Amino acid sequence: MSLNRLFWLISILLMLLFLVLIGRIVSSEWSVYERSTKSMPAIRNLQLALLVEERLAAERDPGNSLLLQEAGAAAREFAGLDQARFASDRALASLRRALQKQAVPQLAPVVAHVASTEQALAAMRKEMDLLLALSERQRDMAAVGAVLRTMDHVDSGFSPVIVALADTAIRSDSQLSDGLEGALLASSLRNIAGRIGAVFTAPVIAQRPLTSQEIDAFSRLSGQIGQLYSGIELQLRPYQDNPVLKAALDTVHDRYLGAGLGFLNELFAIGRSSGDYGLGARDMAVRYVPQMAAIPHLRDLVLAEMLQQARHQNRQAAFFLVAVSGLGVVALAIFVLLMQVIRLRVLRPILDATDLFVSLADERFSTIIPIPRHDDEIGVMMRAIHVLKAHSLAKVRLEKQREEMIAQLRTLSDTDFLTGLLNRRAFFAQGEQQFGIAQRYRRQLTLILMDVDHFKAVNDRHGHQAGDQVLRVVADLCRRHHRKVDLLARYGGEEFLLMLPEIDLSQGLAAAEKLRCAIDACHFRLDGGEMINVTASFGVVAFECDNDLESLIGRADQALYQAKHSGRNVVVAAPRGKLDETIVFV
Repeated sequence: MSLNRLFWLISILLMLLFLVLIGRIVSSEWSVYERSTKSMPAIRNLQLALLVEERLAAERDPGNSLLLQEAGAAAREFAGLDQARFASDRALASLRRALQKQAVPQLAPVVAHVASTEQALAAMRKEMDLLLALSERQRDMAAVGAVLRTMDHVDSGFSPVIVALADTAIRSDSQLSDGLEGALLASSLRNIAGRIGAVFTAPVIAQRPLTSQEIDAFSRLSGQIGQLYSGIELQLRPYQDNPVLKAALDTVHDRYLGAGLGFLNELFAIGRSSGDYGLGARDMAVRYVPQMAAIPHLRDLVLAEMLQQARHQNRQAAFFLVAVSGLGVVALAIFVLLMQVIRLRVLRPILDATDLFVSLADERFSTIIPIPRHDDEIGVMMRAIHVLKAHSLAKVRLEKQREEMIAQLRTLSDTDFLTGLLNRRAFFAQGEQQFGIAQRYRRQLTLILMDVDHFKAVNDRHGHQAGDQVLRVVADLCRRHHRKVDLLARYGGEEFLLMLPEIDLSQGLAAAEKLRCAIDACHFRLDGGEMINVTASFGVVAFECDNDLESLIGRADQALYQAKHSGRNVVVAAPRGKLDETIVFV
């Protein structure tokens, strides 16, 4: 391994080790920063969704009361219903705007679900208003029950929104999962608290005992309340040192599980016996609903703590990112500076000499060799390099001359000396390749064999020099009428061969006819000024199933023979194996 490579390898390894350490720190802090950045809007969305759930539940209570009592005696209840509806609409609108503002594709289904909740809520309110416009006697209790079930369906139908947003918040930062689960349990506890209170709405209004279904519902919901509170305590255990959360949790235990649920237990005992509750639905709401306020208060405190924790992590991670990145850049700059000093002061003289030798070995003679300044070992080496460069240049010139001579000899060996076309040997060397391609891939290939008519008479009458001149002119005409991909060769004497790849028989016949007309129309001026005309005969054949190039040329030769016997100056196409069906073009 060269010194230069070893030096850079060591430098790169040290740099990579340093960058890995810095990268691990930056990656860790970036992960925290990214989690906290994503978790903050996710927690806010969850806050808004839980507020919507609370507002929908709050809208259900006055609606139940109004549907189950006389319409004209409830002006205050109607005002409360309007306020609850306004609060629900405002909460839904705030949630929808927040989700749409973020423009996250993953939230599109949630936005659609919020919109469907708004539509379902509007439809339910319309049905409720139609019933509330009637007197209690005019109301169909089946329709009232349907509206009440629709209200429950709207509330429960919003649950997927909360589940989706809670899942997004937990996935954005798993460290907040305990607190977020606690907030969700608190929200569920608030819903159950509203449902268990609604069990007594109809019995209290009618001052009747509880039905068996209502007794079962109260027992089931009471058990769920105990389980939910235990779950909240478990999820908030990591935050037991937070005095605010601990006090809020104790308040839920004292006010709701103590006073609120105790009040319902008293009503439950009365409902199982006489049904004489001694209070109306409004009095029940005044005593029970304020006790539930401790539950959403706990939920909001937990979410606020989670949001504060995410903000703190975000600020701390951003600070560490900037600090570590800055220190890393400074340390990296110092490291690079040290490596550069070592390279310039230690390795540079040796590497320069090595590069000069490599340049000469690679025949990069444009490299400037510095003039030695001192009469020492380095100076002796530089003078030796100058001599080596001169010898190398002389060698390169000789090699170039040799290659040029070889190229000229190769060209001469492949070229007909008289016409400058390919000779017979070169034609077969290149034609075999084209024939192999056509044979293997079943491609179109046409061969034209041309013979100058009465060429011997030209030689006998005007001399061989005139014949050579005619052949050169014919060769020039052939060059003008063939493509770059075609092969054009002097086959022998006055015969010429043209191989046309990707050309079928009809196109080959057209090309041959065009060349025949050009030769027929040409006036050959001899060196003595005499003008003569010559013609040519053509045999054209297309590749079919020929075994080799020789057989293809043989068929073309047979077509040419037919052209000679058809009066010359014609183009003859010979289909495979059927000379008696030869096509003659005059």
